[in-house]
Amino acid sequence: MGAAQGSTPHLFACAGDNLLTPFQCNLCIFRNLTGRKPGPHDQLLMACIRQINLDALWGRETATVTANLRSVQHTIKALPQVRLTPPFPALGPFPVEDNMGYRIAVAMVLKSRDPGRYADYQQFKTVRKLRSAFSNVYMASPVGVQSLRTVGGDKAKHYLNDCPTHSLWFERFTRGCLSRMGQIVKQDRAVSLELMHALSSRLEEEWGRAVSSSDKGLVAGVGAMAIIAFCGSFRGPEMFAIDLHGLRKYLQDTLVAGSKEYVIIPLLGRFKNELGNQYHLTPLVAQTKLGLKVKQWVQRLVEAHALEGRTRGGTFTEQDGSVRYTWYEREILDRFQTIQQRHPDIIPADVQVLEEYGLSRSFCRGATSEARARGTNAADIDVANRWRAFEEAKGHRPRLAMRDHYADISLLIPALLRFSDNL
Repeated sequence: MGAAQGSTPHLFACAGDNLLTPFQCNLCIFRNLTGRKPGPHDQLLMACIRQINLDALWGRETATVTANLRSVQHTIKALPQVRLTPPFPALGPFPVEDNMGYRIAVAMVLKSRDPGRYADYQQFKTVRKLRSAFSNVYMASPVGVQSLRTVGGDKAKHYLNDCPTHSLWFERFTRGCLSRMGQIVKQDRAVSLELMHALSSRLEEEWGRAVSSSDKGLVAGVGAMAIIAFCGSFRGPEMFAIDLHGLRKYLQDTLVAGSKEYVIIPLLGRFKNELGNQYHLTPLVAQTKLGLKVKQWVQRLVEAHALEGRTRGGTFTEQDGSVRYTWYEREILDRFQTIQQRHPDIIPADVQVLEEYGLSRSFCRGATSEARARGTNAADIDVANRWRAFEEAKGHRPRLAMRDHYADISLLIPALLRFSDNL
């Protein structure tokens, strides 16, 4: 049922586990779920129930279980000395029903058996989504609505309900399941500045060979995607919120702060925890100190869209608004593989490019790492990523027009440009 980290301990329960975690035997749980005795075709379900029970019992550490057991034993031994009966309640029987979420737990264990991306089983962070899905459906149902109670004021609330997957037992099960399975966490490898220059050089060669407007549009799209994501420290999904109309608007004027020319990258969309459509404007230097040509690639892409008759919509989306996330990622990673073959000093030969790099965070992590390595002030790095803080504002930031957003960031432009200029 998924892989285990130090799997042997999780095959056995500890003395006293049932004093901390609600426990029913495997047969009782089977009868609660099915209303019958198990048959020859129920081996998989019985195995799931056994694993689930063990996971729930391993939701508390052995030392905690042992200490609790000693305290219970002491109480049982001490009270009769003064002719008092120990006050502990009976630990059963439980109702003949599934009121603790066993069905969802079975679904999670079965889901964990499916092949995963990094292993031959699904990760816990994937299977736990089944719990969230059930809880959402439950709270949207009449029984969930009727059982909901709130405690607190306007700013902070706690919600009380009868959802089975919010039970103490289910909390123990998820902790034990995570303890048994562990988690494989693979962060996207950071894109280095050397890799960005190698990619830019390759794309310049492709641009020089491109003849048709479609070929130029393809190269311009990949080039603009990579250089904006890197210099703006953007995550992959954020790139598809860049607004073409706003991009064209700010390219019409030559924007200069001090001696630095810059371009404005406008993101428009419904961002997490915000209400309504929002603009986030990020100024990037037209060309970095080390030669990354941001404005040139942005102009090329805008001109390619103009040849297709496109002046509005998403800069990196299709005309119907669809997102080709996988296509852009593959186009970039294919070029990374070519660079790896030609320049193993930039990407070592033992690096699995398709597995270790990704559009999601490789550019963002690379930009932040390179900025730190080149002495960029930590405050400037924070300011460069400031708009993500607005996502956490829970809708309290006012929705402003594009010109108002520009005025809002005007005082921060020098700090914002210092980040991208050092790349």
